[in-house]
Amino acid sequence: MRPADAGPLPPTHQRPVDPEFALDSDYRRRLADLGQAQYDAAKRGDRGQVNQLRSRLVEESPVGAGVGRVVYPLPESAYTGGRYGAYVLKLPVPDHHDRYGFDRDGRTQNRMESTLWERHHTGWLVPVVAADQRGQWLVMPRGQPVGRDPDWLDTWQSGFVDAHDLGSTHGADLLAENIVLLDEQPRLCDYGVLSS
Repeated sequence: MRPADAGPLPPTHQRPVDPEFALDSDYRRRLADLGQAQYDAAKRGDRGQVNQLRSRLVEESPVGAGVGRVVYPLPESAYTGGRYGAYVLKLPVPDHHDRYGFDRDGRTQNRMESTLWERHHTGWLVPVVAADQRGQWLVMPRGQPVGRDPDWLDTWQSGFVDAHDLGSTHGADLLAENIVLLDEQPRLCDYGVLSS
């Protein structure tokens, strides 16, 4: 965990990059072929088909899930290079029970994260290293959890909003569970429902 006196917050001009990361071409084709199919199966409520299709993309259990997306460890065989030790794959699911009055479709969230990353390239966000333009999948480095109630969270949240003039669409996304440590800095890993 980053202590409260760990120094200044990340500058907005920092441009974390991962130029050596490359998705395997066969895996990228599988993502293209199976991404829409698994989403459609989820929309129909066919869990058996969803599990079968996802098993052809990921090898392990999810490391996280929220409204609209499930997050899996990206198989090591799916990529080469990269500056981080591990990566995650965000796969969308339809949200049949929208509690917030906003579009919680996981494809929309993936597209928003990709767009916000391209627009801001900042040390406040976990970088997007690969993404489908339609939002069928998105890849990010895997960070470490920061814990439930870090003492620096309020300061970090205020700094984030001030730095980017971004806010949550329903006020509940700048939480500790959506922040990870990456490059020894707290970064937001779930920002698909932010508004600018």
